Amino acid sequence: MNRTQTTTISLPAKTAQRARRLSRKEGRTMSELFREAFRVYEDLVNKQTPRPRINDTTWEELVQSLERVSKAGKKKVNLAEFIARDRQRH
Repeated sequence: MNRTQTTTISLPAKTAQRARRLSRKEGRTMSELFREAFRVYEDLVNKQTPRPRINDTTWEELVQSLERVSKAGKKKVNLAEFIARDRQRH
């Protein structure tokens, strides 16, 4: 026997409206819609290769690279922004 568990989620109002509209369009319940969304998301996450954690040596190399970029461009480099941009590219 397949058991279910009820879970409550919060969505912004516009997202909830879009979800209801989509569920009606596809003739599905909201539960079916979100179960499918979770399955798709889980498959996507499982296909991605995990990023290696930064160790002390890698961190030092990153800091040195930032310093070189900063000096070459003669402007300050925001570390958080640099990492965010790097993650978007990879």
